Amino acid sequence: MGVIGQRLKRIERYVRYTCRAFPRDVLNKVLYGPEAPLYAERIWVNPRNCEACLGSMGDSYSGKVVTGGWPPPRARQREIMQVKKIRSCIDHWEKGIPWEETGIFDFLEKEIENHPRNIFDDCGNRKELKKRYARLDRLFETVRAEGGLKTNREVDKWSFRERDGIYCHVGPGPRFFFGGVGCHRFSMALVLGLPLIPVKIGCVHVNAIPHLKTLRCRPGGA
Repeated sequence: MGVIGQRLKRIERYVRYTCRAFPRDVLNKVLYGPEAPLYAERIWVNPRNCEACLGSMGDSYSGKVVTGGWPPPRARQREIMQVKKIRSCIDHWEKGIPWEETGIFDFLEKEIENHPRNIFDDCGNRKELKKRYARLDRLFETVRAEGGLKTNREVDKWSFRERDGIYCHVGPGPRFFFGGVGCHRFSMALVLGLPLIPVKIGCVHVNAIPHLKTLRCRPGGA
């Protein structure tokens, strides 16, 4: 795909997600007021404040307000270190264990084998997996040097809000729960001790809405 084609694809994605966001944004504002969450919006959280991982609540839950108990009935809760990708990343970047010895390649090869198109994380075999994780090593060093993670918009001006960012649900309190998307970047933040990172908002408990104004503020006001 040429440069023009790639640009058109990014524009098409932006328009598509704008259309997806509109009904949820409007309904939330009507029901919960001006501070209500928006689809795929960016908030800033300390990754070490995430209590657990809540899975089985994908992109369609972004900006969804939960009015009942917590966690939501659909959520599959587990400890963060039970997430294979995160555990492998920490073993590698914090403890210096080679990727091959963390078990991540064996794990991902099984995911590739079980996938209908034999593709997982944009990889189809171990060679491609090794190239991907070499790129992640380079990204880790970049994040270390820069002292933080970039927002989606800083990476691509046609990004829609924080649509492709680390996913984080906000419970009452507010309490924070990793949403299972962005494992590598989330792991980098944990290993490097980053105090605040940009994340895509997941579902939000109604009692946490008053805290969103603060969570939206970027460190340093930039």
